[in-house]
Amino acid sequence: MNIEDFPRYYDRGQVMVTLFDESYELPSIDPTERVFFIERTGVHIRWMLTAAFLVIQLSRPIIPVRIFYIGMPIVVVYQLCVWILLKYRCNIIAVSYFTATMDTLVSLVLIYFAASSDIYLWYFVLLVSHSARFGFTGAILSPVLFSAAYFGIILLKGIPISYHQLMTRALFFIITGTVSGYLARKEQTEFQRILKQQHDILVTQQKRKEMRDMLARYLSFNLVEELLSSPDKIKLGGSKQRVTVLFSDISGFTRLLSAVDPERVILVLNEYLTEMTNIIFENGGMVDKYVGDAVIGIFGAPYPAHDDAYRAVKTALTMQKRLGELQDRWKKSIEEIITARIAVTTGDVILGNIGSPKRMDYTAIGDPVNIASRLQAIAEMGTVVASKSTLEDGGPGIRARNLGKFELKGKEMPIEVYEVESIEEKGK
Repeated sequence: MNIEDFPRYYDRGQVMVTLFDESYELPSIDPTERVFFIERTGVHIRWMLTAAFLVIQLSRPIIPVRIFYIGMPIVVVYQLCVWILLKYRCNIIAVSYFTATMDTLVSLVLIYFAASSDIYLWYFVLLVSHSARFGFTGAILSPVLFSAAYFGIILLKGIPISYHQLMTRALFFIITGTVSGYLARKEQTEFQRILKQQHDILVTQQKRKEMRDMLARYLSFNLVEELLSSPDKIKLGGSKQRVTVLFSDISGFTRLLSAVDPERVILVLNEYLTEMTNIIFENGGMVDKYVGDAVIGIFGAPYPAHDDAYRAVKTALTMQKRLGELQDRWKKSIEEIITARIAVTTGDVILGNIGSPKRMDYTAIGDPVNIASRLQAIAEMGTVVASKSTLEDGGPGIRARNLGKFELKGKEMPIEVYEVESIEEKGK
């Protein structure tokens, strides 16, 4: 994820607002929750129908007693099995086919043995609930098959019933199933809409996290938040901008690697880079890149401020102070004193996304970067040097000693260089 992606994920409608507002959350929806709900409802309906049938059968038998005593335990065991499967959230698709098959068998038994009464109409409620699970087509197909089974059994047993009664009941089956299927389809459409919305939000939040993680490697926390809230301020392809560049380099690091156990040196280097990065972030700077043991910081990216140069100089002095505090501990670890040179300069750079579509970095290109690199090479160990442009932008609070003018490679005119001695805290 690169910074160029911000506009692409910005202003994509209400769902995409979560890119910049992590507080907006949608309750988690399990795609199978709808089917679980239908099955749980079916369990309750079956228990109520079973209880009602038991009362009717005991008061006035409507099916043979022998069939009743064989079938009732099977129905109870079947109900308990479904309840256990749902309780432990077993494979819901398998449970659905299981209940659909069993409900159909029980319905056929009721139709066959009690077709002259209307007990089968009760179990038709369960078939309607199954149609909600299998969609609108299932809602039409279920009553048609049910009607065919009902008519077949009526004819098979020779039960006297008029053509008008048969058509009325068939119409009841089909209309009930169609209405139920339509309502189920509307409910399922809404469910799918909410589910898609949740998916879009989760994807957006993941992309926000990826962008935040990427930016956090370069920018301080407050700049990351500002950038995420106002991505339209970034111009793709780069723009000319005045920034202050900080270049810090450790002295003799290559020699250190050959003289000391490299693993211990790398541990020290990582600690050094971590400490220096934190200081840059604390002062509102951006870490442009690490070049071996060198750190390049940019102040004024992505948004310029009136005190960029001041904060860059303050950062450089704080880095040298912190390095001095760490030297005693490192000397015990690698038996060497690590020192660094830091240079700060101000000028115009091209700031933006540089690279290729597959690998792009947000960076600064221009003279100030090269000047900062060369200025640190002429600085004394443990000192901070700055160009005249930085002191002019930084204000009167920076006290520095003029080191004179230096000719730098690639520059026609000499550069006036100063050694920074101290800086006044603003407000004092």
